[in-house]
Amino acid sequence: MQNIKRQSGSGWLGCERIPVMTKQYAVVGSPISHSKSPIIHRAAHRVLSLDWNYSAVEISEGRLLQFLETLDDSWHGLSVTMPLKLEATRLASELDPVAQVTRVTNTLCRTQQGWKGFNTDVFGIQSALKDSISSGAPRVMILGSGATATSAVFAVLLSNPASKVTVVARDAMKAKQTRSLALDAGFSIDIRSFKALYRSLAAADIVISTLPAGALDSYATKLGRNWFFKPRGLFFDIAYSSWPSAFASAWVARSLPAVSGIEMLIFQAIAQLRVFTSGDVDAALPNERAVELAMRDSLGLI
Repeated sequence: MQNIKRQSGSGWLGCERIPVMTKQYAVVGSPISHSKSPIIHRAAHRVLSLDWNYSAVEISEGRLLQFLETLDDSWHGLSVTMPLKLEATRLASELDPVAQVTRVTNTLCRTQQGWKGFNTDVFGIQSALKDSISSGAPRVMILGSGATATSAVFAVLLSNPASKVTVVARDAMKAKQTRSLALDAGFSIDIRSFKALYRSLAAADIVISTLPAGALDSYATKLGRNWFFKPRGLFFDIAYSSWPSAFASAWVARSLPAVSGIEMLIFQAIAQLRVFTSGDVDAALPNERAVELAMRDSLGLI
């Protein structure tokens, strides 16, 4: 099928108990060959004794519906990555409360009514940041204006409504859409252009980059030459392909905390497994800590 390629490997989970056929799951998006989702989901399946298949499928923007219509009854769930998160929201027959408020869906779970959409990215970001956003009124700077930036905005504000959130983005229109969603939910955020990047960095207690890997490298070079630049607080880079990133190194060099996007990846996957096994994002997995450790081990982190 044009623009849809299945990567080698096994995958996919299911939300409802359908007998006989092995349940199929996958991560979908483009590009997809770099995805670590098959690795960590399969590791979790082994801990949970789930005889499921989980694969990676290359699907370009605008082709998700075409792909869904090809799936037989053995398919139970999808992990959705870029650039399909907004498309998945539109195609879902039902949305969980977080997907509803963010208009971002990174998980599709098959039900009798169709495909239910969930946003587990918010949970993943909250879990990765742990206590750093839960108290006081931290000044949080979010870089980017895409679907993951929207999830980051809500991850912070749902954890701590007193947070002062600033979105720094090149695409003003997308940033305004995120601000509109926040306003609809009763939150207020500021928007700034990338011209204000350095000034905003100096004032932030927490910086969250939702930009693609390498997008900040040129800015990192300039920061490295600026003796007056003094980052503060925590830097969280949702991209994880190369760690530490050039930008994160500015924090590491000053012995400040820097968090890799691998943390978000692991915890959003745990939430997906909750959905795939029970249909309930809040229902903890059996021995969930063992699942987390197995995921980390599969990535060579322990």
